[in-house]
Amino acid sequence: MEESKYFEKIKEFRLMAKKQLGQNFLVDSKVAKAAVDALDVQPGEKILEIGPGAGSLSYFLALSQGEADLVDVDEGFVAKLQSDFRDRPNVHPRLENALKTDYAVYDRVIGNLPYYITSALLERFLLEATKAKKAVFMVQKEVYERLKATSGEDVGPLNVLLAYRFSMKRLMNVPAASFVPPPNVTSTVFSLEPKNGSDIDTARRLYALAKGLYLHRRKNILNNLTAYLGDAAEAERALAKCGLKKNARPEELSLKELLGLLSSLQ
Repeated sequence: MEESKYFEKIKEFRLMAKKQLGQNFLVDSKVAKAAVDALDVQPGEKILEIGPGAGSLSYFLALSQGEADLVDVDEGFVAKLQSDFRDRPNVHPRLENALKTDYAVYDRVIGNLPYYITSALLERFLLEATKAKKAVFMVQKEVYERLKATSGEDVGPLNVLLAYRFSMKRLMNVPAASFVPPPNVTSTVFSLEPKNGSDIDTARRLYALAKGLYLHRRKNILNNLTAYLGDAAEAERALAKCGLKKNARPEELSLKELLGLLSSLQ
């Protein structure tokens, strides 16, 4: 179907948007194309689209030379996409919960992430997408601002994991008018590219440590580390070994310091 007609058709799904699934359909084809272009799909690569909905990003994935799996929990939209792309053998819409998808098989991942499960989806991607060369995601602008934080109250375990595994880059802000129905917020499209030297085993151990240290934000790192290890003496020894102050707060620690602490626990 011609691009303009396809996106006009998406506008007709305004009344079908399910609030409980966080559905807002992108109707600005320029934004959709730019997001898919940024993914930089190469011939034969295996692509995952999370929550394709009415198919805004899917339209341009279908034009790529990648093998695209479109996973959604909405049976009606999966049926729509199966009809839309029945003549595109490289596109595979399927009914599936992205929180249960095997991310390890994909070279690139893209999606307009629903607000209510953004953190859970990112966590799964960061811990399971071991071969991903690039990802492009759209989230609420305020969520992006929290994700990129490296210090202060907004920092948490997910920030630590993200900073260790990927380089993050804002690509564009997207106004509410680009969607139907229009949300009450501006969205941000950003890319993630894996950092050299990071490995998934370290990432998983670092994330577990960060969750332990951030469990009680009002407590200092000695108290949180003691609870995490179940051993006060071992916690003091580890902090002394890497030169960290016992009364520091978890949000005061840099990624380098957290990696040093992780190393001291081995």
